[in-house]
Amino acid sequence: MRTQIRLTPEDDGEVFVARLTPSQALAVHEALVFLRSRELGDAVLALQLGADRATVDDLVERLTDDDGRTRDIRFRAQELHTMHSALTAVAPLFLERGRFSEEPFHQRMGFYRENFDALALGIVDALTAARP
Repeated sequence: MRTQIRLTPEDDGEVFVARLTPSQALAVHEALVFLRSRELGDAVLALQLGADRATVDDLVERLTDDDGRTRDIRFRAQELHTMHSALTAVAPLFLERGRFSEEPFHQRMGFYRENFDALALGIVDALTAARP
């Protein structure tokens, strides 16, 4: 999976256009869907993602596969935070007796943990590069 993301600022610098490959969009999509499906309530979702259900649902819809094409998607800075949080919040949920369990993570998410970690860092790096 390619983990480098390009962000182009628009307007006042609070909106960014992200060029996402199909696998990048799918990884974030799967992380959001997994966390949203746990149904632990709004407070837990807000704690993990810094967003409410409506925001998560909107992101999930916008990240849904578009015929396997790389595409540009507009995100507010807060939505980038939500995406980053989703990628980093999933792995701890696959701890078994205090150790990370790679196989169940990969089976459920369709990616390796390193992919999620690298993509989360890619979001940070892209935002750092996009900001003046």
